[in-house]
Amino acid sequence: MKTPQPRSLGPYYGVDPNARDLSPQALNPAGRLKVLPTAFWAGTTPAERFRFGVRHGLYSFPTVELVAQLKQIIDGRTAIEIGAGHGQLAHALGIIGTDSKEQEATGIKVAYALQGQQTVKYGPSVVKMDGNSAVRHFKPQVVIACWVTQDATADEWEYGLGKGNGIDEADILTQCETYIFIGNEEVHKGKRIWSLPHTIAYPEYVVSRAVNGSRDFLAVWPGGRATVTDWTRDALALKENDSDRSTAA
Repeated sequence: MKTPQPRSLGPYYGVDPNARDLSPQALNPAGRLKVLPTAFWAGTTPAERFRFGVRHGLYSFPTVELVAQLKQIIDGRTAIEIGAGHGQLAHALGIIGTDSKEQEATGIKVAYALQGQQTVKYGPSVVKMDGNSAVRHFKPQVVIACWVTQDATADEWEYGLGKGNGIDEADILTQCETYIFIGNEEVHKGKRIWSLPHTIAYPEYVVSRAVNGSRDFLAVWPGGRATVTDWTRDALALKENDSDRSTAA
């Protein structure tokens, strides 16, 4: 069966077809997302970022400054990225990237094509493994997730607060020292682990395709294997970035 190609991106997804195409500057010759300085993205509009993301199956755009901050939090510990998608963040961090690669399924490709958007172009070094299995397999001290979707009950799924085959984040917290999540306030407002101790920051170097008017964020949770020293170090690392919402144990 031949997979339909994405139709012209139009108003169904709120994409402005007249928005500037960021592809020549933001993709490398192989068509992979570049890790660029925050200054580049600061010179773009939400409409441009949204068009670029929908066209190339991208949701969040890692920056040079984000990579530096994550390296500071990792601080030499073992780490993996789950839901790594294109794999460019994991590559920049020098860590293993994993993903269930569910968008390789023909049914999902067809559905996305009919909706006018591109599926994720998975990175060549991304290991095919769902997030919870990956954490148990690799046993990292630090787990990084960017725009992954939590598992959901039937009611949560109905309201767009997760999906049936999403990540069990509470389980991941029991398996690591530090869980780092990169996301968007509106998109990820329904995360159940918001009720647990965490530190959150809204730095300019966290950039996504969201066009809902809410902020992108970087949040850190202490895992079940964390010591007081781990939690203090992680919280202080984010404090440097003007964290304006924080809960402590």
